[in-house]
Amino acid sequence: MKRRIRALIPISLLLITCLAVPVSAFYFDFQYFETDKLVYEVGETINMVAKLIADFSNQGWSYISFAVVTDLGPAFADEYFIPPSPDVRYLNSSYTILPEHTSPNATGVQAFVLFNIEIFNTVSQGAGDNIEITIVRGHLDVIPQTPLIVQSEIDMTLSFKVESIHNSSVVYADEILSLQVEDLNSQTVLDTNLLTTTEGLISLNWNDSLGPPGSYNLTLVSNGNDDFLPFSESFQVTVLPALSNLSIVSAPIFIHCQSPDGSHIEQADIIVEHIDLNLNSINDSTIIWETSFGNGSMTNQGNGQYSTTIPFETSPGTHLVNITASNPQFQIIRETTVINVLPNSLQFSPLQPSWNVTRGQNVTIEFLIEFELDWNQTVQVQFIDGDNEFSLESEIYHGISSNLVISTSSNYSIGPHTVNVSTNSEYYSFQNISQFILDVIGIMNLNISINSAFYRESLNFTLTLLDDNTETIDFIDIFVFYDNEVIPFTVINYVNSNIVHSISLPLWLSHGLHNISFRVESDYFHNIYQTLVVQVWMKTDISIVIVMSNGGD
Repeated sequence: MKRRIRALIPISLLLITCLAVPVSAFYFDFQYFETDKLVYEVGETINMVAKLIADFSNQGWSYISFAVVTDLGPAFADEYFIPPSPDVRYLNSSYTILPEHTSPNATGVQAFVLFNIEIFNTVSQGAGDNIEITIVRGHLDVIPQTPLIVQSEIDMTLSFKVESIHNSSVVYADEILSLQVEDLNSQTVLDTNLLTTTEGLISLNWNDSLGPPGSYNLTLVSNGNDDFLPFSESFQVTVLPALSNLSIVSAPIFIHCQSPDGSHIEQADIIVEHIDLNLNSINDSTIIWETSFGNGSMTNQGNGQYSTTIPFETSPGTHLVNITASNPQFQIIRETTVINVLPNSLQFSPLQPSWNVTRGQNVTIEFLIEFELDWNQTVQVQFIDGDNEFSLESEIYHGISSNLVISTSSNYSIGPHTVNVSTNSEYYSFQNISQFILDVIGIMNLNISINSAFYRESLNFTLTLLDDNTETIDFIDIFVFYDNEVIPFTVINYVNSNIVHSISLPLWLSHGLHNISFRVESDYFHNIYQTLVVQVWMKTDISIVIVMSNGGD
């Protein structure tokens, strides 16, 4: 760092003149001027600072200037007015050394950094300083402007920029560079000279004539000039193998899984094609297939096509077949095909859509299950009640009529049961809606007592109705007949049991003894009948006359 304390001129003037001259005052103290160092390279920036106090009235002014003078003459000037201030101030400026402003050559040159200030407030005062510096040749850096990876069979341009290590805007313009390319065996494949542009750029068109895929050393050399030092920079250029296309010519979308014991296996035939970007067949590649359950190689069929037959020794699911093509002249390329592995389809065909059984008894369900693929094996089938009241299993053979015996117990609910048919084996799957309806029918226990029966009036009776589990049955229909009639003379719909019922007797029903029959119905119960001998009474009116006697009369 260079600092000089020169012309430290603290001035405090109080000028007293005649009354016609206004009073003015200022204070000026120039303390130092310095640069951040004394030796600079071309491309570096000179940072300058001056410390001072300059205070004056509004009628005054102060003007400062920074300047740089090189071996080629004035190179930089920064001049401006500053406002007054009683405080210490640091005034800054900077200048980047450009190659067009100097020629330091191998020995370096001297240059001067100047500072000057003038201040006026009725009286004038000034100060200045200069610093002698040395400018030497600058260091350069070579920056790739494009990726150093090229594609075989595709012409590509590599670009580099030569610039100052201090400032990327200061470039090595219009200069000749030596460019050399060597392979990994240190054999020279290119030796040429290139001229940089005004932006410091050079370009190299890389094509297949420079060599096959691999790695190459590219070296840029310059002897330097009056402004910049010589340099030699090396880079590794990677030439990738050519691109190619790998496509699936044919492959199944789906295939069936193997049998549970692995004795029956489905196979998938796959054909792929490997060609270059010009649609030419590639016949010397190694093609590998790989799945989650195996791998293998494909057979060359000529004309760029390769084939394989893959045994799908696997359970159902979605499987990826990954295919990889390798060839020394081409980049490795991969393709994938998706194959859905399906279970063996089962079709359930009941002999009839529904059955009924009296609760507590057995029922035999007849059905047929057909397999899409006959593996000559049995499958375990589950029959599950939709109300979860029972679950049964049965071992089924392909295409053979089967029977399922369902033994109902007293805890089965009365009414329809949807029985779903399924299998736990992942190797099988029912494709249709596999179910049937089982209606569980209950038994009713009926007890009727006659309370009264009057000719041309009503019949009153109490009905007690329980199911086979001694549970009350609600919402019943009652049909009432007399004697040998087959058509009821009255019907009571949707009533509760276990209450007193009253019905009107037919007007034509005479008094005396009659057979009164009751038929009780309820959904999902067997109908029940009961006949009673009922005395139909006739009501009579009896009048009793009481005559009072008068003693001896």
